[in-house]
Amino acid sequence: MQVAIGIVVVAIVIYAAVKGFQVYIDKQVRQLTEQHEALVQQMQTTDFEKIEQLGLTGGSLAKLEALQTEGHQVEADQLPAVSEQLTTISTAAHNVKFLAAKQGLKQVADQLTAIEAKEGEIRQGLQALDDADEAHRQAVASLEKKYQSLRKTLLSQNFSFGPSIDKLEDRLSNLESDFDQFSQLAKSGDHDAAEKVLDQLHHDTGSLEMDIDRVPPIYKDLVSGFPDQLDELASGYQQLVDQHFHFPIDSIKPEITALRQAIDDNINLLGELKVSDAENGNHAIEKRIDHLYDVMQVELDAKQVVDKRRDEISQFLTHATNQNHRLQIELDRLAQSYTLNDHEVERTRELNEQLKGIESVYQEDTTALTSKQAVYSEIAAHFEDQDKQLKGIEEEQVAINDGVANLTAEESKAHETLQRFDFEIHAVKRQVENLNLPGLPKDYLDYFQVVSKEIERLDHDINKLVINMDDITKQLIVIQADMATLKEKTADLTDAALMAEQLLQYANRYKTNNEDVKQASEAAQRLFNEKFDYAGSLETIATAIDKVDQGAYKRIEDSYYAQKQAERVKQEG
Repeated sequence: MQVAIGIVVVAIVIYAAVKGFQVYIDKQVRQLTEQHEALVQQMQTTDFEKIEQLGLTGGSLAKLEALQTEGHQVEADQLPAVSEQLTTISTAAHNVKFLAAKQGLKQVADQLTAIEAKEGEIRQGLQALDDADEAHRQAVASLEKKYQSLRKTLLSQNFSFGPSIDKLEDRLSNLESDFDQFSQLAKSGDHDAAEKVLDQLHHDTGSLEMDIDRVPPIYKDLVSGFPDQLDELASGYQQLVDQHFHFPIDSIKPEITALRQAIDDNINLLGELKVSDAENGNHAIEKRIDHLYDVMQVELDAKQVVDKRRDEISQFLTHATNQNHRLQIELDRLAQSYTLNDHEVERTRELNEQLKGIESVYQEDTTALTSKQAVYSEIAAHFEDQDKQLKGIEEEQVAINDGVANLTAEESKAHETLQRFDFEIHAVKRQVENLNLPGLPKDYLDYFQVVSKEIERLDHDINKLVINMDDITKQLIVIQADMATLKEKTADLTDAALMAEQLLQYANRYKTNNEDVKQASEAAQRLFNEKFDYAGSLETIATAIDKVDQGAYKRIEDSYYAQKQAERVKQEG
């Protein structure tokens, strides 16, 4: 019983599965059938007749026929075949041939997709043929209107095209012939062939339009603009010549002649319709004409500069020459009393030669101006250079003069300083003598002699017939430093000697009872009286005293310097 129930359940499941799959297949078939019917309807509405009525020929007709063949194949063969396959799929599904039905569904779906794409291509192809026909009709109308406009321009303004008119009209006629060919092809429906002609027509028409725009301004410059400018240049040049103007290179007249020939050559280029060459030629002519104007304007401007600066340069030159003469006289006078170490005389002579050179060029220019043979631009350049040179000369003269101007004052100051040094060294000598010392250290005496001889040498050199102030100044600097050192040495010597004497006297109270102090005192006395080593004497006795009376040396030292400061204040007061 249980087995029978199981069999029944399995049978029910299998039946349900079969019915379910059959429902699925039927649904897929209905969807594909709807897609198929839509394509059938689209193919039926494809308007081949509209394109046939255009009366296409040649390559366009071949395209139409190919599209018609493809459409017939879709409508008569491919779509009916799909319909039959859909019926077969339904039958297979009801006969429980599920695998065959599923495979059939995929094949039909792929076929419908391909048919749908093909149908779109056919429609696009037909639309392209229709668009080409419309575009060519519009091109015919547009080009015909444009050629009429171009011919009207050439006829009404033929005078503005000069020698180019014949070739421009020839090009227009050739274009119109090509246009007639295009028009016939377009009207006959051979749009493929017409398209090839149209591309060339557009290019050639654009080129002609451009030349028609470019030629008139080129020709206008050649027949009126440039000749008028050359006439003006020739007239202006003659006026300048009559006014005795001259030019560095007198090429203006030949250049005017050459430019007239260049104009003729450019006109010939226009006659050959070499528009770009003629346009470039015009640019070159324009630059050459501008250059001629510039050359003439340079001389006009230069004359104004020359007229304005002629007297100015003359006065500047005269002033610089007189200044140099006075400087030479002053240097000759100073050279009798002083050694001039900076080559002032040679530099002044060189400036004089430079002034002579400037004077020579200026006189040549003045002669040229007087004889009316001057090239003003060259003279203006000379004036500019001379002005720079004269300013440089003036600066050099000032520098030389400043360098020697204070020699007398420096000599007087040097004498005063020498007298001060002489007084100071005698004061040092008296200061040392007043100490009544038994003698002086050799190094101190040597240094004193060095400073004394330096002062003696300075006294000798400063009283020579011709003084070298540079050397005198150097000696003053050396003596100044050495005198300061001598004073410092003298102060050290004085301080050491006086404090040594005080400490030796102070040591007397300890000599009787202290053998060390006695011996140190005797040693210090020998250094003082025999060796004249006052610093050593001071150190020896100070060390001994500090051992028996700590702080005694510091007290004596402080007292000494306090008394010394008081005496200095008293003297200054």
